[in-house]
Amino acid sequence: MKNPFKYGEVVTGEHFFNREREKAELIQAITSTMNVFLYAPRRYGKTSLVLEVLREVEKKRIICVYLDLLRAPNKRKFLEIYAREIAKSITTTIDETITFCKRAFSRFVPKITLKADKIPEIEFEISWRRETEEVASEEVIELPQKIAKQKKKRIVVVFDEFPEIANYNGKEFEGQLRSFIQRHKDVCYIFTGSKRRLLLKMIGDPTRPLYKSGKIMPLGKIPQKEFEAFVEQKFRLGNINISRENLKFIFDITKNHPYYTQMLCWELWESCFSKREILREDIEQTLQIVLDHQGEYFITLWNNFSPHQRLLLLALAQGSSANVFSKDFIKRFGLGTASSVQKSLRRLIELEIVDKVNDIYEISDVFFEHWLKERVV
Repeated sequence: MKNPFKYGEVVTGEHFFNREREKAELIQAITSTMNVFLYAPRRYGKTSLVLEVLREVEKKRIICVYLDLLRAPNKRKFLEIYAREIAKSITTTIDETITFCKRAFSRFVPKITLKADKIPEIEFEISWRRETEEVASEEVIELPQKIAKQKKKRIVVVFDEFPEIANYNGKEFEGQLRSFIQRHKDVCYIFTGSKRRLLLKMIGDPTRPLYKSGKIMPLGKIPQKEFEAFVEQKFRLGNINISRENLKFIFDITKNHPYYTQMLCWELWESCFSKREILREDIEQTLQIVLDHQGEYFITLWNNFSPHQRLLLLALAQGSSANVFSKDFIKRFGLGTASSVQKSLRRLIELEIVDKVNDIYEISDVFFEHWLKERVV
């Protein structure tokens, strides 16, 4: 039987944990055309959630456009991808897409390319100049509202990893987006980001163009009891027995993190499928296997930190991180001064090594934390 656990990729259908409350909240925002800023640490399942929601709302005849901004390193690439995804969302054949692009855009010249998998893909030829970029920007950014009015349908546009637009001349591009978005009454925009600080600054800073331009929606961890039931059901598919105590032990290790829970359970399935039972020692041994697999990466990561950043990471791995600026915490782990802690912490957050969750600072990678405790301390 195929391993039912998935990690490191977008999951849908039976592999997607329902998150019914979050799905309902996003669907309500879409049907009300309310813009949403959705954020969570990396690997919490933001992309899987929004794509699952898009699958649901497409059944309601809502037009869906999805962009992964990690694929758009600059504004011009963003415009090309955005134009293509808009065209694909309302056409069903390559010929229709080409015809639509010729009518909708004055600067983009559509062309067909064959990828390695022989599936034809629309791309654009364009001679970029400053005036070309300005015209193209207006055409592309205004297009969702035009289509919504013409077809008398709602549209939802998802900008995944939205803080990446900081690479597109920062606030200027934010301002350009806001000038159009605020007039789009039939379009819902969902902005997602794993860089919580950057996303919240965009919407929370009065000097930024997108200040208070949508609903803030944090994506938390999956409730543990529900997640335990999901994992237990997956093991049951393979007639693999696991006690309630050992199930809880898995979640003690993974801290209820979606990605790392799926990763550990995938390995457990592989190692315990033949004997149809998971014991505590199996979980402990599998954790060591995971740490071995990740060891070279963790060593490289560790070598890139400053001495003080290493001290702080070891402190976070060993001690309560609820108040990292307290005198007791700083003294206990020899961290020097509160300002030094603040400087190192700021950098580790920027690098997405540390997250702040419910006012508690945590090492983002659960297995990196275990590696630190077991193989460095």
